[in-house]
Amino acid sequence: MKTWRDKLEANGLAKYIAPFSELTKPGFRLHKEDAAGTLAPGASKFGGAPDLPPDVEIPSKDGKPLTLIAQINLSDAALAGDARPLPDTGILSFFYDTVEQPWGGDETDRSGWKVLYHEDPTRLERRDVPEERMLPEFAAVFHAAETLDADAIIGMDFDDDTGETIFELLEEGAPHHQVLGHPFAVQNPVFAEIAHYGDAIEDWDEAGKAADDYILLFQMDSDDDLGAVWGDLGMLYFCIRKEDLAEKRFDRSHMIMQSG
Repeated sequence: MKTWRDKLEANGLAKYIAPFSELTKPGFRLHKEDAAGTLAPGASKFGGAPDLPPDVEIPSKDGKPLTLIAQINLSDAALAGDARPLPDTGILSFFYDTVEQPWGGDETDRSGWKVLYHEDPTRLERRDVPEERMLPEFAAVFHAAETLDADAIIGMDFDDDTGETIFELLEEGAPHHQVLGHPFAVQNPVFAEIAHYGDAIEDWDEAGKAADDYILLFQMDSDDDLGAVWGDLGMLYFCIRKEDLAEKRFDRSHMIMQSG
């Protein structure tokens, strides 16, 4: 797959490689692969039925189970590259109300999504959920990637045609499923929105300053293969404060949806 450097070089925009290189952060792209048979409990995957310890209930809302949108085995990330600041082992499970699709900014939205962390993958069991509450199952494969700070690039001085070309190039390669790195924002700066809505930092300037406190846990794009269309071909962002991540307090994560 072509990197952003390859794309700029191939389109006569090589002069931007050096300044863009100052705006990078390591992360992982997650690519789908057809599952060859039944995936083992605890495997990194999109969709399917969740794997949970026997004493943990499937997250639900109004008596109906939330949908597992992705399950990430952190040892896969460790094998793929430098997984810090994530734990080296354990399972992260991301659940979402794929029917109502809360956008995350209202207090009532909190019941519409959940992030669970399971430190011991050997305790996981495959659960039964109604088929209508499952996305199609695909294996998820990690690829180390150099992610770009799109918010900073937007603030750079381009002529209109150059700016449009650059962002069209960066948007290529969808869906943009990702762990860590810079969020691929659809609308506004993601971390500032998380600080404003998730942690109730009312002043937008202060929310922007707080953006450095956050880590992108997982970004999930709209994806036809998964039957997942978030709003108007939008993106889900699950983020966490650095201090909460250090303490493995994944229950303090926040989610926001951005849509075109």
